[in-house]
Amino acid sequence: MDFRDRDGEPLIKWNDPESVFEAWKQCSRGRPCDYTGITYGKLRERHAIQWPCNEEHPDGAERLYVDADFNTYPDFSETFGHDMATGAALSEEQYRAKEAGGRAFLHAIPYEPSPEVTSEEHPLLLTTGRTVYHFHTRTKTGRAPQLAAAAPDVWVEIHPEDAAGLGISEGDRVQVSSPRGDITAPARISGIRPGIVFVPFHYGSWDAEDATRRAANEMTITAWDPVSKQPIFKVAAVRLERVNSSDGQPAPAPTTTASAPVGDGVPATVGGQAAEASSELGD
Repeated sequence: MDFRDRDGEPLIKWNDPESVFEAWKQCSRGRPCDYTGITYGKLRERHAIQWPCNEEHPDGAERLYVDADFNTYPDFSETFGHDMATGAALSEEQYRAKEAGGRAFLHAIPYEPSPEVTSEEHPLLLTTGRTVYHFHTRTKTGRAPQLAAAAPDVWVEIHPEDAAGLGISEGDRVQVSSPRGDITAPARISGIRPGIVFVPFHYGSWDAEDATRRAANEMTITAWDPVSKQPIFKVAAVRLERVNSSDGQPAPAPTTTASAPVGDGVPATVGGQAAEASSELGD
């Protein structure tokens, strides 16, 4: 479309990854993450360079703030902070009253319980998270045969004591229910803490063969941290019910991560020949 700047020069001045990187470097100039001294040549030679990397630190810096001078000066700060309990933004006047002047701030607030705690009806706590084999909702990793084979479907991790009390064995299908919704998935009896169950959040409906609910967020709460706006997906109150037997079929959870089973009889997760790869670098 031939966009031009005010001087009549091409507005887009990059045309390959290296020239894009050169443009991005200028966006970092003078900021804590200053990349202006990093080049493709240095990266090829050293493979990794810690920022800031600039005229002052041409080879990168071992760590930030070695001089105990922090980026808290009012004229440098891009935000003046928030009330930790309500999330309300602090004014510039409130910030200047702290006399920041390069000092670091550690904010402490009174403990507040989770928005949802266990009850007689929902006696267990659910936490959600990742497996090393997948990224987010698997729109990419789910299409990689080796990664899909390592963790093909959702599972529920349960401590052996909790499982025994509910009559649940490895691979049994269980229903996990919160006040908002539920999923049904095979059980993995693992080394998780008693009273806690874990469900990976990677699995939804885009590649599901049936209408079975398996998305972890069917059960999570609609709440978030008032400052970071991070959703509170890590804790919810749930109950477990055994649906049917596994007939000896283990859960589709990997055995190489925190989802490793307690006890024997579950085949190890291995890559095999399909996961082998090789590469060759030129001069």
